[in-house]
Amino acid sequence: MDKKIGKQLLAKYLSGKATERENRIVEEWYAVRFLSTSVPSKFVDYAKIKMEMWEEIEKRDTPTKFYRKPWVRFAAAVLIIISFWGVFYKLQSNQVYTVETYKGEEIKASGLGAILTLTDGAKINLESAEAGEIAIEPGVIISKTTEGFLEYKTNQLKANVSAISNNILTTSKGETYQVLLPDGSKVWLNSASSLSFPSNIGENGEERIVKLEGEGYFEIAKASSPFIVETSTQKVKVLGTHFNIDAYTENLGLVKTTLIEGKINVLTNRDFQNLTPGEQAINKRGNIVVKQEDVEAVVAWKNGYFKFDGNIIEIMATIGRWYDVDITFSQDVPKEVKLWGYVSRSNDLISVLRQLERTNQIKFKIKGRKIIVTK
Repeated sequence: MDKKIGKQLLAKYLSGKATERENRIVEEWYAVRFLSTSVPSKFVDYAKIKMEMWEEIEKRDTPTKFYRKPWVRFAAAVLIIISFWGVFYKLQSNQVYTVETYKGEEIKASGLGAILTLTDGAKINLESAEAGEIAIEPGVIISKTTEGFLEYKTNQLKANVSAISNNILTTSKGETYQVLLPDGSKVWLNSASSLSFPSNIGENGEERIVKLEGEGYFEIAKASSPFIVETSTQKVKVLGTHFNIDAYTENLGLVKTTLIEGKINVLTNRDFQNLTPGEQAINKRGNIVVKQEDVEAVVAWKNGYFKFDGNIIEIMATIGRWYDVDITFSQDVPKEVKLWGYVSRSNDLISVLRQLERTNQIKFKIKGRKIIVTK
């Protein structure tokens, strides 16, 4: 929170213009700060706190020559405000809210953002980088467009395009990013994901190979050389097509590959399957099962919204990753509960939880950045 709010709150308290709730916040701060009380409860004597607080303020306001010096008064005020916000934050983080009573800070995802790691290890924050050229790698010029995505263009002035170079695009929780590769292929990277690729991919006529962790949506430009997306347990091989790979749960032995347009081959060390549009390959520890899937739901993240159509465990994992919050479940929550609906990813977390509660299947408790799902 802005420290100006704390200063204004103290000023209102001292002037007698604070509301009952604002008075309570200041007095709780004093109780924690000066009476060595943990989170104040109903048993705290607030009349005593208020009396001692005013006595303390009056002592600090004694008109001595030393205390009249502006810098001393300013330093004292700063210390009070810093102490106030330290304790206030502690109170807020320990406070357990419901969706209806939530009074904490707004929890929203960052949106567009990623870190680009160049061949030499240099890192570029793409959220704060200005539009225009941001780097040069062997054979390519790397730019951030005015629309906010990453673009690789062939650099005709660079003769040495055979040099080995590798770039890594990484998103944090709550971030997504798009990159246009020099071969014309487009990749959308979902939150908490990374894409590793040669910066001059496709320039030498060799196989175009990228490595994915997390989730990505691919629109592959047609070329004579195949495009291969590798995860730790499978390969997807194409010439030109649109598809989505969800490898968030690959550490649990599960990867989902969904074909939107064209044809793809999904290969593991145990199995091989060809997909047609609308089909999803479910890779379970190397064994592939193919089924029809709701393509709109699969690519909803790319288009800026959630389309929930599954069990509560999967849905809350998606929410936790997007809003960077920890999710826990009380023992009485039926794990088989399924929810359906559309929600914009630009909404704040509490708005999303409120919509989920309207199903009358679950409720939530919020403690700092921890969400507890209850029956």
